Amino acid sequence: MARLDVRKLEGDELHAWDALATGSAQGTVFHSSDWLVKNASLQEQDLILLGCYDSEELIGGCPLFLSRPYNLLGLAISTAALTPYGGVMMTESERAKQRAREMYADRVITALHEYILRQGFDYVSLVNSPGLTDIRAFTRRGWSPAIYYTHVLRLHDDILKTVSKDVRQNIRKARKQGISSTERFDPGIFWDLTVRTFSKQGKQPPVSERHLTGVLAMIREKGIGSMRIASTSSGEIAAAEVILWDEKMAHSWSAVAAPEHLSTGAVSLLCYDIFTSLKERDFRAINLMTGNIPRLSAFTSGFNPGLVPYYGVDYSRFRYRIFKRLQQYVYRDASPG
Repeated sequence: MARLDVRKLEGDELHAWDALATGSAQGTVFHSSDWLVKNASLQEQDLILLGCYDSEELIGGCPLFLSRPYNLLGLAISTAALTPYGGVMMTESERAKQRAREMYADRVITALHEYILRQGFDYVSLVNSPGLTDIRAFTRRGWSPAIYYTHVLRLHDDILKTVSKDVRQNIRKARKQGISSTERFDPGIFWDLTVRTFSKQGKQPPVSERHLTGVLAMIREKGIGSMRIASTSSGEIAAAEVILWDEKMAHSWSAVAAPEHLSTGAVSLLCYDIFTSLKERDFRAINLMTGNIPRLSAFTSGFNPGLVPYYGVDYSRFRYRIFKRLQQYVYRDASPG
């Protein structure tokens, strides 16, 4: 069996990368070169796209964002701000038997693993998409596993029939108050609601206005998503959500709400209108992306989605582990009392 070759893709090979992402069970909109390159640029991070080749055919890959904190440690991470997961993707034959599929995935992951180790990174973290259901090829080689969760809602004929009583009541409440939603792409409104949403929690937004609006501009330019905004009868903005999509499903990427309108049912109505609109566009499912945050998980579970696990793996060298241990001592000694 021929040995697989792993190397960094060049700029003129991005079309091959995107074709892999489109055809792979693990590929998502977050694996697309447009998404990866734009986020790396806005964060001023180095990005490498590792391609796994069988002869000249690209059969697998993994994106890595590189950083060097304190100009000391070399970190390689498959995700970035506003990017829930990336990780390994590969081609596969649906007609292959289980043993053959497992051996094939093991070859691709082994090749990527060996290449990554040769780069001498102090820490590597891969958060894989839900499409990668088997991480044993990593854990057998000493990587530490992690498990995450998301909700996936099937967009069937009558969504209201399967939602909880609370969701139905909130939708009725919002409608009685004259709240409605419409597709409207307005980055300024979305940033304002983002600031207010995190301010209510006593936090700063996780990204800058430049980063968020830059990604929103790319989403609109590339036609990979839409924004929907809920408003009161008097025109006040109550909530907004950005939906992304790829060839497999839609993704509830980011949602924000005005604190004073949280009790109006506007968020439930907004979600219902989004789901209905996606179904009319022939989307069969939406990834709600809330399974790891208890309060958001409790809200979206009211729409009766399925709970889907996805997996991360990380690898660290001795120098990184020592550094993290020193950090813990510093923070412990600096804490009051």
